[in-house]
Amino acid sequence: MTRLERYRSSVTPRLPRLGTVASLTASLLLGACSASTDLLPSIAMKPSDTTTGATSDSTSASPQTELQKATIYWGQEYAKKPTDLQTALNYAMDLKALGEKGKALSVLQQAALIHGSDQKLASEYGRLALEMDQFGIANQMLTVADDPTKPDWRVVSARGTLMAKQGKYADAVPFYERALTLSPDNPTVMNNLAMAYAMTGDAKKAEGILRQALASPNAAPKVRENLALVLGLQGRYDESKAIGTGVLNPEIASANANYLRQMVKLEPRTAMPDARSFASNTSTSVSASASQPYPVQNTAANASPLPVSQGVWQTTTDEAPPLVH
Repeated sequence: MTRLERYRSSVTPRLPRLGTVASLTASLLLGACSASTDLLPSIAMKPSDTTTGATSDSTSASPQTELQKATIYWGQEYAKKPTDLQTALNYAMDLKALGEKGKALSVLQQAALIHGSDQKLASEYGRLALEMDQFGIANQMLTVADDPTKPDWRVVSARGTLMAKQGKYADAVPFYERALTLSPDNPTVMNNLAMAYAMTGDAKKAEGILRQALASPNAAPKVRENLALVLGLQGRYDESKAIGTGVLNPEIASANANYLRQMVKLEPRTAMPDARSFASNTSTSVSASASQPYPVQNTAANASPLPVSQGVWQTTTDEAPPLVH
């Protein structure tokens, strides 16, 4: 009998709120059947791994060092107790905070084979799968995690983003509105709700919501980028350029505004680019004359389809990762 069989036979799974454990576990096994629990300790980060585990998203040196120490600790604990749920969650959250999302997903995947009906695990696993565009598992896990008796705005908002990332913008709106009732004036949820409205053609309503979100001190730069985008979609290019300059360099902001002039002349699309993606589809002319209010775009007027981007959605809603004191 393998270690995986021993672990599974020694655990009596709890019945999930929706469906049966059997159907959920079967789908998880499809993605994890090749990963034996004999290999679980190999996922645990060794001290030397943390020298390269940091990403460009790192904050200051001291907090990052604490995060590295915590990741080493929880990795060692996970190697000793790979079936302990809280240990797996702590390790996965620290890995994710370090930018090691692939490793974090592996840890959560293994934990789900044993604790598949746990709602906290389902929330973490589902939201990370969504960030990595694994829509099938994200849908299953977020459905399990969404308990109406104990609602979590992060889960509800993630279900909206799951719809939006698949082009189901109208279906996303009720989830975002529900998330806002749970977390009023949350700029992350407001950003996503606004962009869902923009995608369905209501740019004016999207603008109003984005302006409210931008008033929050916790608003991410993405909110300002998206406001610039929505203003441009209404043909208000100068305003779009002015707003975008706050988060993009002036050259890119000007190129974005010029690109938007062309964009609104094209047939409506089912998706739109995010503000930063405009830069890769425009170029500014070094010989642009002073009489030209915007740099020249070298893309032909009858150019190709608009670039599709999911960058307008905010998916990261994480609390602080668990540290060791």
